[in-house]
Amino acid sequence: MKKQLLFVLLIVVCLGCSKKNRQTAPCNPGMCTMIFTTIGIHFVDQAGKDVTVKDFTAINMRTNRSVKSEPLNGSASGGHVIATDGNMKEFTNDGDDVKVTVTNVATNQTKSVVVKIAGGCACHVSKVSGPDTVVFD
Repeated sequence: MKKQLLFVLLIVVCLGCSKKNRQTAPCNPGMCTMIFTTIGIHFVDQAGKDVTVKDFTAINMRTNRSVKSEPLNGSASGGHVIATDGNMKEFTNDGDDVKVTVTNVATNQTKSVVVKIAGGCACHVSKVSGPDTVVFD
């Protein structure tokens, strides 16, 4: 009789521990640094000189939403910040493709590139893939 009772108790405990009944643990990335991370992209001509750009857009391809961005150092010349720790929750842990499109003011040439950015549950945003610099002809 004790063996049967022990067996039933074991089954009840196992059912209570099944994955279906577990709650998902909250996001806990562990120890993080106090560094505020930014991811930017730089625009240059073939000689490597900064290019003044206009019509900058950054679209998260997963959500089809615009990613808040700003020119580096408050100027449209040279580059843009496309992600910071401030908007890391907009991106998944594995990374999202962000399509960056910009136009060269001097030549009206438009370029598009894809940058993969991860965030989500991490401590900081990170660039998974994509160029650091876009070169205009």
